[in-house]
Parts: sequence; C-alpha cells; structure tokens
Amino acid sequence: MKNKTKGIIAGVAGIALLSGGSTFALWSAQDTVEGGTIVNGDLNVVADESLSWIDASAPRGDANHAIDLDTWRMVPGDVAKGTQTVDVTLVGDNLAARLDLTSVAPGALNGLVLGYEVFAEGDTTTPVAAGTYGAPATLRFAANDKSLEATTPTTILVEEDGTTTLTVVVTATFTDTGSGQARNNVTASTVLGNVGVSLTQVRTGAGFSS
Repeated sequence: MKNKTKGIIAGVAGIALLSGGSTFALWSAQDTVEGGTIVNGDLNVVADESLSWIDASAPRGDANHAIDLDTWRMVPGDVAKGTQTVDVTLVGDNLAARLDLTSVAPGALNGLVLGYEVFAEGDTTTPVAAGTYGAPATLRFAANDKSLEATTPTTILVEEDGTTTLTVVVTATFTDTGSGQARNNVTASTVLGNVGVSLTQVRTGAGFSS
C-alpha cells in the first residue's frame, strides 16, 4: 500500500515537472508591403533674354527681315515686331497655374503705338491674349485633362511632357506725320520697358477642379 502511494505521488510530481518546464511554440509569419514612391511635380517658366526684331513695314520686297534696333531708324508708316518665346512647365495631376505678362509703357511714346499679342504653341494666327504695351495680360494653364474644365477657353493645356511654349509678339507702329517745320519726333528715342513673365500655382477658378 505504501509502495503504491509512493508511485502515485511520483507520477504526479513527474507530470507537474513536465508541464512547468516546457513551452508551446505558436506559429508566426512575416512579410513586407512595398510603400511605393511619391514623386513631386514641377512648375517653371523661362523667357528669352531679349526680343528678336523684324521690319514688318509694307510695302517692301524684303518685309519681315531681321533688324538691329541699335542701327535701324524708324520713319512714319513703319512697323517693327519683336518676338519673344516663353517656355512653361507644369507637371502635376492637379496642377493649374496663372501666367501674368507685364510690361512697362514708355514715359514718352514719340509717335509710336505699342501693342502685343500672345500665341499658344502651334498657332501663330489666333492670339490667346492681346493688349496695349504697359497693360497686363493673364492666362490660365492646366497640367493635364484631369484638372481642365471644358468651359474655360482661356485655359491652355500643356503638352503630354508637361511643357508648352508661348510666343509673345510686340508691335511698334510709327504713326507720326507732318511736313516741313511740323515734323514731330524727329531723332527721338523710345525706350521700351522690360516684359516680365510670372507663373503662379492656383487651386481655385478656371482650369482647376478639386
């Protein structure tokens, strides 16, 4: 009887020792999810350093030939045109921008009538903006058709690569007349102010929809 009791006690102790001295391994697995890459867009504007001028006066057999304003002398009836290109970059799925074109009107026109026109890339016949030299013009741009509103004809859609080129044409017409002692503005000089171009992102209005 005593031996049987001792055997039972030993068996219980063995079970207790076994359960207290071991652990169970729970399954686990690991993996990673690629976070991806976020790439920022771009907004930039670069204008030619100076206007390229031609003599657009009529009638001339060699009309629209290049001229150097340092040596060319204007007379009544003459028309001179200065051309400048502006490169615009807009890269971004929700990017719209406003381009402002400014110029400083001369203090004295000396018989000149000054104006300008802005043409979109690929179109040299229909200006997207026009005005008097010294008066600002504003254009709207959209980076792609996701942000373009169909009812905004003043919004210019950039090319698929995110760029487009504008052409700014400044026209100077000498309208002064007179004869004999009534000659006006002889040997006068008209200093044209710089043409400034700025591009600013917008998140409201034409060409942008949230």
